[in-house]
Amino acid sequence: MMSVRALLCALFAAALLAGVAMAGGMAAAQPINGRAPWCATFPQGGTYDCAYHSLQQCMAAASGVSNQCSRNPWYDKRLDVWPRPKSPYWPFF
Repeated sequence: MMSVRALLCALFAAALLAGVAMAGGMAAAQPINGRAPWCATFPQGGTYDCAYHSLQQCMAAASGVSNQCSRNPWYDKRLDVWPRPKSPYWPFF
């Protein structure tokens, strides 16, 4: 017969193992491409393609059965400065 302490240790280990197994199945972050104000959504691949500067560009790229366009929720106009200053790490970034 197991002692109470051994039983609690086994129960804790089983709960910890179950938690790790469930956390391993969590969904990954959705890939985002681009930093423009419009995004084309492609449900089959599960991606946002945020490389369009007008709704017309986005609609042309997203023409398809279940594709759609929407505003980029991560777009920050302050970062959209042209010409962009060179990075101190240029040619790598």
